[in-house]
Amino acid sequence: MVVLDTHKNIISYLIEKLGRYDSHRPDGHPYKFHTHSKRVAQSVKDLAQAMNYDDSMCEALYWATLPHDIGKTSLPIAIWDLENKPTNEQRAERRTHTQLGVNILHNEFGSDCGTDPFLRLCNDITLHHHETLDKKGPLGIDANTLSQEVRMVCICDAFDGWSVSRPHFDDRDISPSAVIHRMETEKAGQFDSDILQIFKEFKLCQSKPSLSPQ
Repeated sequence: MVVLDTHKNIISYLIEKLGRYDSHRPDGHPYKFHTHSKRVAQSVKDLAQAMNYDDSMCEALYWATLPHDIGKTSLPIAIWDLENKPTNEQRAERRTHTQLGVNILHNEFGSDCGTDPFLRLCNDITLHHHETLDKKGPLGIDANTLSQEVRMVCICDAFDGWSVSRPHFDDRDISPSAVIHRMETEKAGQFDSDILQIFKEFKLCQSKPSLSPQ
């Protein structure tokens, strides 16, 4: 799959836009969307490599994942940085960022969104990255219709989101092993178990401290 320089330029602009949006949020908030997007994109690329995707597809997945949260820029700042757990109404409003993100992609890329394979991948990831295999996601999409690439992003996105402390987390353990355990138990049914196992193996290996040379 080919990622054109024009694709990269527009996506880089969108990440800068997300960074500017972050800059207007309250001081001290722990969860920056533009850095989250970069971490998730890198995790997806790492996961794709672990799943033996070819180099061109690994690169395409990296760039296609980067703008997955751009729709958040269309929502009011105050909806994100809450002291308490969001209400059902607030959660529902937040979840609209997936469709809002697709709208932004269509505004930026135009009619190519429906024909270019890379942009179709971008759309798929942006619209569906909060869907779950138990159909409890924003759109209630049936698991059989979720692409493998979306399933990969769902895992990487959730892992990163639950690895950054927020006020309503209290004293929750956010270490990599604890987050993955939560995904396997408390959140069982949401994620593709086969892909989660591959993710677990490389992510826990990454999190081990490296030994200093003797």
